[in-house]
Amino acid sequence: MSSTPGEASPKPEEAGLGAVEVVDLETVDVAVIRSLVAPGDVGAFMADALGMVAAALGEAATAPAGSPFARYFSMSADGLEVAAGFPVTAPFVGSGVVRSGELPAGRAAVTTYLGPFEGLEAAWAALRQRIEDLGERPGDDPWEVYFVGPGSGAPETEWRTELVWPLAPPESGGSDTPA
Repeated sequence: MSSTPGEASPKPEEAGLGAVEVVDLETVDVAVIRSLVAPGDVGAFMADALGMVAAALGEAATAPAGSPFARYFSMSADGLEVAAGFPVTAPFVGSGVVRSGELPAGRAAVTTYLGPFEGLEAAWAALRQRIEDLGERPGDDPWEVYFVGPGSGAPETEWRTELVWPLAPPESGGSDTPA
């Protein structure tokens, strides 16, 4: 999700991104599995986690209220901390490793990436650049929503992933301009 310092970020259109919008999000209740995952194991984790969350929701007679997602928290020498799950219509009590959680409210930059998962790293770098071009600062813990992907029958070139990057609050300065 980040580019190497000094490395040129691709332009959004070159990275398969659509228009970038700054939106105000509302809190969304979710059911997730959160884990520390080796970077090469993210795909396998996602498949397993989403299957387990879907099964836990089924056991609770609750249907997902939207498309699956993955949220990224931190990266260390031990791996990437990631949560995978589904939105739900009410807080989920939890079952085994499946826990309730929230996608936060607040301002975020949102765009759609069209293409295979291998292009997501470049798409995130392009989104970061676009956020900075807009005079904003990327915040913490972005997420992806998978609208069309594996199992859909669509070719990889038509996979559609929404990228959501919360924005950092504006820095307080000595401006006399009212907010």
